[in-house]
Amino acid sequence: MLISEVSNQTGFSRDTIRWYEKIGLIKLDKTSRTKNNYRNYGAEIVQRLILIRQMKSFGFSLDEVRELLLLISIDDVNCDNVSKVIDPKILAIEKKIIELKQLKSKLVLAKETCSGNCIEIFEN
Repeated sequence: MLISEVSNQTGFSRDTIRWYEKIGLIKLDKTSRTKNNYRNYGAEIVQRLILIRQMKSFGFSLDEVRELLLLISIDDVNCDNVSKVIDPKILAIEKKIIELKQLKSKLVLAKETCSGNCIEIFEN
């Protein structure tokens, strides 16, 4: 199928699909080209892109996606190996939640203590 069809099925833009191919997240062999040199994507590429989309929805970076895809490709997707990728992500999220709560508290306090010219909020 052509890239426009893949884009419609996966929700990725054509540029993103080309980028993922360029950086090696998806691979097309030389025979995956039509006579007029258009890329011809198979169902396995669509499934891989859907998997990438799901991983990205969990907040994984492209490097983390690449790591998970490598585990899949070498058939080493077990709980221990996946946990090694997921655990740092959970810790980063917990850290971010703490930072956001602290920021929220600062903003609430600044709002509550503001009187008159509120430029003072940003000066403290």
